[in-house]
Amino acid sequence: MKSNKSIIYKLVLLAISTILLAQPQTTIETTKMSETLYHFKVTTFYPVSTLASIGPDGILLVDPGMEQSHTELMKVLSELSDMKVTKVINTHSHDHHTSMNKYLGESAEIIAHAASTELMRGDLDVLVEWPKKAFPSTSIDSETSFTFNGEEIRLIPVDGGHCKDDLLVYFPESKVACTGGVLKSGSYPMVDFARGGDFRNFAVLARNALTLFPQDVTFVQSHGDNFNYTQANEYVERLDRSIPLIKKAVAAGDTPKKMIDENILSVVADSDHAYPNRNFWIQTIHRGLSMENNGVKKSLTAPLYHALEKGNGNDASKVYRELKKSNPDEYGFNENVLNTLGYYLLGKNRLEDAVTIFKLNVKEYPKSFNVYDSLGEAYMNKGSLWRARRNYKKSIRINPKNQNGLDMLEKLSSQ
Repeated sequence: MKSNKSIIYKLVLLAISTILLAQPQTTIETTKMSETLYHFKVTTFYPVSTLASIGPDGILLVDPGMEQSHTELMKVLSELSDMKVTKVINTHSHDHHTSMNKYLGESAEIIAHAASTELMRGDLDVLVEWPKKAFPSTSIDSETSFTFNGEEIRLIPVDGGHCKDDLLVYFPESKVACTGGVLKSGSYPMVDFARGGDFRNFAVLARNALTLFPQDVTFVQSHGDNFNYTQANEYVERLDRSIPLIKKAVAAGDTPKKMIDENILSVVADSDHAYPNRNFWIQTIHRGLSMENNGVKKSLTAPLYHALEKGNGNDASKVYRELKKSNPDEYGFNENVLNTLGYYLLGKNRLEDAVTIFKLNVKEYPKSFNVYDSLGEAYMNKGSLWRARRNYKKSIRINPKNQNGLDMLEKLSSQ
């Protein structure tokens, strides 16, 4: 079972898992925004916003989304037009926005922030194994615009907010702005430190972004419902007020738990309790203020992946032990890294290697219910059912509420 202990890791690992795991069901809600512009709420593992400009020049997509939704999205587009997708814009490099590039990049121009290629080639995405055609063919390092389907489209790069490769996409005639993770409504920001995001300047970046648009604009965020200028302004004001409060508490030596228990953000707005990630926002700012390099360490996934490229699970385990002995503080050692690597191997049908990696995780984190659950799944896929049962039972002994383990044991009892 994939762990959800760390929210940042949860988002990163869930993004990778969308590439690796089985095809889920996709639903698409279509909203016509203007004569040529459509908004798609594409839900596969979770909702992702996609914009489509459709007209005589062809189809332009903003954030085409996950590769698992490719078939359904192409079906919806074919019902609206017989034109081909000729341009794709990525608001940032998270793979739940970009993984469909691998299908579209053969014939479409891929447009993204100048930093996106570096991030897609970096250690964080090593398990995605991007093909060459998925990388941006046009990089944006300053504000620019072009005309498509009779409408001007403005591209505005923003550095160091959500990620270091944020790109705002504005359709002035349609009065629609796709803001990715920069402007939002209904939650605090998600700052991806590992991709160059930073909370310190987020409020300023968001305020500056807001001034670029008229008050009758409709904003499209990466995940969640569309929102208006008033809601965007409330979001920016919430940032302006929350960041100093948290910084003051950190300076006083308060822990995230104390800040959360005292509900220090309750004075920001009456509706703050409705912001589901307010605790994560506290933890994010505390992390940025109290940890060197924002707590970002070198990717452990990359050296293990390269060991697996050349060898097998035993070789990767050897590299893991050597790095832990020689560089224990330099790399990010945690059970999530090994868990994701194990699922990557399951997706590649390298079952023996997956078992080896999951067994290493059990040895490293014997008190975690999740590591036994994952090893049980690997043994089940391998056909070693009694070993699968044994590990699921261990997982449930540690965490009796592990519903996945309970379900798998019930399934195995009939085999």
